[in-house]
Amino acid sequence: MTTLILWRHSRTGYNSEGRLQGSLDIALGESGRDQARAAAKQIIRLHGEHLRVVSSPLQRAKASAGELANLIDEPVTVDPAFTQRSYGVWEGLTSAEVAAQWPEEWEAKQRGQDPEIDGWGMAADVGARVGDGLRAFSGSDTPVVIVSHGSAIQLGILNLLGQLPHSRLLGHVPHAAWSVVTESTSGAWHLEHYGLGAP
Repeated sequence: MTTLILWRHSRTGYNSEGRLQGSLDIALGESGRDQARAAAKQIIRLHGEHLRVVSSPLQRAKASAGELANLIDEPVTVDPAFTQRSYGVWEGLTSAEVAAQWPEEWEAKQRGQDPEIDGWGMAADVGARVGDGLRAFSGSDTPVVIVSHGSAIQLGILNLLGQLPHSRLLGHVPHAAWSVVTESTSGAWHLEHYGLGAP
């Protein structure tokens, strides 16, 4: 049975300030590394040390993945399929700044819709990219930990389960939390856990 552990990177300074990161390559910082290390220990306790580690190319994800990889003496494989969606012209702004300048489009985002702004990564496109990346591990005998981003994880799981990209079935993914999906022998994918264990 294939087991995929989708782990959101730890909190960055931008996250603490409420700034939208999207495709911006923001460093993790020491407190984020501490958070990742604590979560990594929980993942090992639950899933063992025999794991593959895959990461988004953004450094906040790679640094989180590195904390797990160091504990189990495994390399980190970087896969662009798991990078974050672009937030376009909103990147680097706080949610308050976005809401003030683009009130209607911000409300659309809050409803789970794609706002009509320059550079926004459309939900269907992001979900298909991440979903295809997840399916590439079908048949893996070793559990795979994939370190990615909140929106990417949410949209990828929806795609994997055959749900519409704007479905509100899944909620917010906390920083350093992980979700578990499995593939049964029939080829069907199942969501076993969602948003576990954020320290």
